Amino acid sequence: MATPLLLPSRAAHAAATTCASQHLAAATSKEPPPRLRRTGGSPGPPKSLVLSHAAAGRMDEALDAFAAVRSPDAFLHNVMIRGFADAGLPGDALAAYRAMLAAGARPDRFTFPVVVKCCARVGALEEGCAAHAAVIKLGLAADVYTGNSLIAFYAKLGLVEDAERVFDGMPVRDIVTWNTMVDGYVSNGLGVLALACFQEMNDALEVVQHDNVGIIAALTACCLESALMQGREIHGYVIRHGLEQDVKVGTSLLDMYCKCGEVSFAENVFASMPSRTVVTWNCMIGGYALNELPADAFDCFMQMKAAGFQVDVVTAINLLAACAQTETSLYGRSVHGYVIRRLFLPHVVLETALLEMYGKVGKVESSEKIFCHITDKTLVSWNNMIAAYMYKDMYREAITLFLELLYQPLYPDYFTMSTVVPAFVLLGSLRQCRQMHSYIIRLGYGDKTLVLNAVMHMYARCGDVMASREIFDKMADKDVISWNTMIIGYAIHGQGKAALELFNEMKCNGMEPNESTFVSVLTACSVSGLAAEGWMQFNSMQQEYGMAPQIEHYGCMNDLLGRAGDLGEVLRFIEKMPIAPTSRIWGSLLTASRNKNDIDVAEYAAERIFQLEHDNTGCYVVLSSMYADAGRWEDVERVRSQMKEKGLQRTEARSFVELHGMECSFINDDMSHPQSEAIHELSDILSRKIGETLDGPINLCDSVSSAATRTGMPNKHSVRLAVAFGLISSEVGTPILVKKNVRVCNHCHHALKLISRYSGRKIIVGDTKIYHVFSDGSCCCGDYW
Repeated sequence: MATPLLLPSRAAHAAATTCASQHLAAATSKEPPPRLRRTGGSPGPPKSLVLSHAAAGRMDEALDAFAAVRSPDAFLHNVMIRGFADAGLPGDALAAYRAMLAAGARPDRFTFPVVVKCCARVGALEEGCAAHAAVIKLGLAADVYTGNSLIAFYAKLGLVEDAERVFDGMPVRDIVTWNTMVDGYVSNGLGVLALACFQEMNDALEVVQHDNVGIIAALTACCLESALMQGREIHGYVIRHGLEQDVKVGTSLLDMYCKCGEVSFAENVFASMPSRTVVTWNCMIGGYALNELPADAFDCFMQMKAAGFQVDVVTAINLLAACAQTETSLYGRSVHGYVIRRLFLPHVVLETALLEMYGKVGKVESSEKIFCHITDKTLVSWNNMIAAYMYKDMYREAITLFLELLYQPLYPDYFTMSTVVPAFVLLGSLRQCRQMHSYIIRLGYGDKTLVLNAVMHMYARCGDVMASREIFDKMADKDVISWNTMIIGYAIHGQGKAALELFNEMKCNGMEPNESTFVSVLTACSVSGLAAEGWMQFNSMQQEYGMAPQIEHYGCMNDLLGRAGDLGEVLRFIEKMPIAPTSRIWGSLLTASRNKNDIDVAEYAAERIFQLEHDNTGCYVVLSSMYADAGRWEDVERVRSQMKEKGLQRTEARSFVELHGMECSFINDDMSHPQSEAIHELSDILSRKIGETLDGPINLCDSVSSAATRTGMPNKHSVRLAVAFGLISSEVGTPILVKKNVRVCNHCHHALKLISRYSGRKIIVGDTKIYHVFSDGSCCCGDYW
């Protein structure tokens, strides 16, 4: 132990700490063992027995011998307290401390370091604070060992400011004091303060060299903050002072480099280490997995086995993280079989890693089996099962599991909420959106950027883009996802100019756009028909930002060209693409040909789509609709026969409208609503008022049979009935919001424009692609969708 230095108190770090620490990192402080005190004569046999039994960890025998001692002094009480603590019985140690106080013995500077550590181990805040008060009362506050224990105690329980106050009040600090404070910051996730304290420590202890405990804590802080520059400075210090031979320091260095994304530096450290432990190998395997290098992780694992190291549970967990990045479950199943043969199961962390791996490779059934077999499910287990459902677009299952979680003795965290919130888009209910938002605020996650991004997305997808903007404007810490979410929110609501204005604001605020940003921007240009702006942004992403367009960007440009109506130009653009066209690209051409009524091009696009996706129901539906428009009923029947042969069924059209907290749904020709007679009567009146003609070939893509296609009335389509219900059930002048599970047909789209003018109401209809805002006889989509 270095000689304590007399140091002035430093200014307390300003830190707002709200949550308790979950882990206490490496050692905090060392206190001297109780000193043997010589009294007038030789100690009696019971005292000797207490000492020998306690030293050997035989605490039952020590307790019996202690009971035989008449009027034990503070020294013997300390022996019992320390004996219980060393035997891993902190609760019994605290009971011995309470017995000491009851017996009237006076605690000393050897008592409190052990007692306070035991309070930290069992989370006994009240008893620890009482011990702190006794320390002050007995005049022991200046004792460095007691102070070190108090710092560790408060930091362990998440009370960083109290730990700082103890630290600032210590007239004497040694290297353990500083290490404990740095480690306290780290264990509470305060990497910046930990590094600042480490630097202050370096300045204060000029003649004292850092030990491995402080170095490891500082490197962990670098991991928390991705502080590569500080990490390299610490690495330089390690080399200059010969600490690179320490295997724990070397392991911490390679872990830091991996978590800062510098795998090559980590490999250099790993290669230069004179000795390695299982922990070292695990860190290297985990580092490869963290940086999405699964093949390197597997190679490292094989080298580990060849070097004769025994695989443990942590090795398997890190390997599973690498397996989750492969396109097949083969590697993951191999690891699963291995851990079963090694009898590693049950193990909740390992089981959760298995669950996550199967979810990420799309084997949700395997995830379900593992989830059901976990006896002590943690919140992480629930989160990963919900995420597995979300990954496979099983939104209803995700919502059901989330609701089941609410009845468990667990509380969702911000990761739970950010994962499950997008699933509520499926319900399409603004009431449900508001309930979820309220619940998130009650849980205390209303300021978490990750969660707020999901809530913004939820509101935009459910039709309330203004609510999304309100959240966006109030966010204190916007990241690139926040901006992207708001831009795409404007895009799907047909507000292309607002999306571009926000994009410009994003750049003015110094936020660097990424590939997803340009997908949102190009979508906005496509939906709103901003051709010149679209080309400018498409060129900008390549020339200004050096980004190579991906298939999503080409898809947006395809939509933009298709909107202009020159199908030849669309075809030429596809032919010049450096990426092989996907069904998404050919689908864009199909949409353009549908809007131009060019059946030849539509058939060509459909043929390409069927080559890639044999069961693309939407493609069959569009072809059938175009044949019906042209009166080619034999082709309609042929397409429907092909669908029947393949077992494909078109989605039944259904429209939803939410009023007064209640949601009503309608299908074509629906008569199930209590107000059906009034709804149908109003729909007929509106048809007459807007001069709607129902004779002649019309594309009734809501129809479900060929007979209905020829004879059905478009004013009985689900969306028309939902709008009629909204008109008779809402206040005059208020907008009507309807959501539809399939594309709005051409005839209804035209009719809704006229109805919006006649009624003087804004009508918002969200289909599978965008929200159509009908107002005063026009739609925000410009009749292209």
